[in-house]
Amino acid sequence: MWNANQVANWFLVKHSSVMQLDEAVDENLTQMKLHKLMYYAQGVKLAVFSERLFDEELLAWAHGPVVRSIFSRFQGNRELENNLVTEEELNDYRAITANIEDNMVLEAVYDKFGGFSAGELRNMTHNETPWLESWEKGKGKSSISDESIIQYFRDNIVEV
Repeated sequence: MWNANQVANWFLVKHSSVMQLDEAVDENLTQMKLHKLMYYAQGVKLAVFSERLFDEELLAWAHGPVVRSIFSRFQGNRELENNLVTEEELNDYRAITANIEDNMVLEAVYDKFGGFSAGELRNMTHNETPWLESWEKGKGKSSISDESIIQYFRDNIVEV
């Protein structure tokens, strides 16, 4: 299992490389979009392999699922990348890419959800049971349970 920062770094490197290779991709990765991609990645890993991708819980906040350490890391930064990938980010990307199972999950999530804007992803998560139930229960003070994620993703997102 990875820590949330390593998974965030994978998405930062992936998005940066896609932006450099494809002129049609012109939207920088925002903190909101990163949180939603991490939610979908955790959900796919849980639903398909019954294991967590990263060690932190997902919280049901007003704009959808959030990972607290990633929020703290990027607090105040709307756009996360400046096209300069750090050595740490690249090392985390390489480490995860070397893990066939986890890389497959992340590539599939990026391929399916990476083209959506942050706002679109927020709206999607707001219509999904894991966030809805947790939000109603705690109005921003509740975590999203793995069980709720597994059930929803198996029923609606992945084919198991």
